[in-house]
Amino acid sequence: MPRTKRTISALTIGRVRAGWLRLRSNWFYIMQLGIAAGASYYIGRHLIGHEQPFFAPMATVIVLSAAGGGRIRRAFELGFGVSLGVGLGDLLINYVGPGTWQIAVGVVISVALAMFLDKGVLAANQAAFSAVLIATILPPGSSGGTERMVDAFLGAGVGIAVMALFPQSPLRNGRREIARILGITSRVLDDVAESLESHDTKMLKAALNQARGSQGHINNMIATAKEGEEVVLTSPLMWRQRRELGSIMRVLNPVDNAMRSTRVLARRAVILTEDNDVVSAAQIELIYELASVAGDLSEVVYNSRDFSFAPELPEIVRRLRVLGAKAGMEVAEGGVLSATMILGQTRSLIVDLLQVCGLSEDSALATLVPTSQTPAVPPEVVDPDDYAD
Repeated sequence: MPRTKRTISALTIGRVRAGWLRLRSNWFYIMQLGIAAGASYYIGRHLIGHEQPFFAPMATVIVLSAAGGGRIRRAFELGFGVSLGVGLGDLLINYVGPGTWQIAVGVVISVALAMFLDKGVLAANQAAFSAVLIATILPPGSSGGTERMVDAFLGAGVGIAVMALFPQSPLRNGRREIARILGITSRVLDDVAESLESHDTKMLKAALNQARGSQGHINNMIATAKEGEEVVLTSPLMWRQRRELGSIMRVLNPVDNAMRSTRVLARRAVILTEDNDVVSAAQIELIYELASVAGDLSEVVYNSRDFSFAPELPEIVRRLRVLGAKAGMEVAEGGVLSATMILGQTRSLIVDLLQVCGLSEDSALATLVPTSQTPAVPPEVVDPDDYAD
């Protein structure tokens, strides 16, 4: 097969596989969305008696498809925006009639008032959308406006009820995103250590680019965690997972900080190699071990339902405490400024990862061998010889 055809075939297979994985990961959400939309339409049509409750399923879909948390607020924004737009649209069209400038004025007034009363973008958008519908589709004075307000609240309510009664596994996605960031941290650190060992500036720059490209994953981690928090707090069926939720919310900042520390370390390593300077073998070994710890911690988070109580954590904490005892100024003694700064970021990473494991900031700082005669936190440094093989 020619190379071009092989490439096209590989891309096609890759897209199909990626699409299948997305479907497999989101099948519950798809079914949840379909059932909720059908239920809201059925209630509006057969129980309330509206002839065309088209906005009920639309409102349900908007509420359930909102990502990153805030679904309950979005539900209220939706109902508020629709009601405002319908009311102003009816008022305006009844008095001045339909037309081009009437639509423009209706949209301006509706959006301006919605923004004045509420900071949510959804409320303003729905107010504008509703005003346009009133001016172009629903005849003035008909019951459509009133029914549509009811349908909006109905659809939003059904969306919230379905989210509460049939929740998706909200915390698994949060754990997965946290594990993903820790995995990226591990790979970048491993590449940095290898590059420093081989003086490979090109590989270091690639590692730095990988670290810089992680911000999207961090944003997704935070959004997914907040979405899971809302589901757990909303659904009585999920209240028993509050402790696990607490573990996830607790590590968001330390994981974010670990990735930031890794980015700074990689950037300083690039500068060091471009200057044709080196770091000690002890520093490289520290970074290799931190990469291994971050990788192990990623596996623990991914595979443990409540990773704060994972049996592997004590061993990971022990390894980090040993690294803290070894990360003294002597490992960078005689080195250039970049070497000292790399050591500083290494120490910061030890603290970040210990906080991921559950230690407080002060307890994590206490594990570091002091670099000051008057450390702010009294040190509690282990003797690495006690853990020697």
